[in-house]
Amino acid sequence: MGVDWSDANLAGSLIGQKLAINEFVAYLNFSPYLQTSGTLDVKTIAIISFALCGFANFGSIGVVVGAFSAISPKRAPEIAQLGLRALAAATLSNLMSATIAGFFIGLA
Repeated sequence: MGVDWSDANLAGSLIGQKLAINEFVAYLNFSPYLQTSGTLDVKTIAIISFALCGFANFGSIGVVVGAFSAISPKRAPEIAQLGLRALAAATLSNLMSATIAGFFIGLA
């Protein structure tokens, strides 16, 4: 993704919090690093911001599966099977956006 190795542990922890809990908790834990200047590189801040921006977490997948299952109850098992695939695709999309942002910020 382009995060410095010294900040990789923090970035991984925040992305894990976003996936397991939600993006609001991850941003809340990210905010102290933004308030102290010089703690993180500008590129790292941008990459983490992009990586946390999205709804790819288990709670959101539950909402989507529940909503679509209510619309089409007969296809609920099929929808539930696609939930984890949708989570994987959404997570990869978020991480790809963060990688592209890191690439362009690195060029500047």
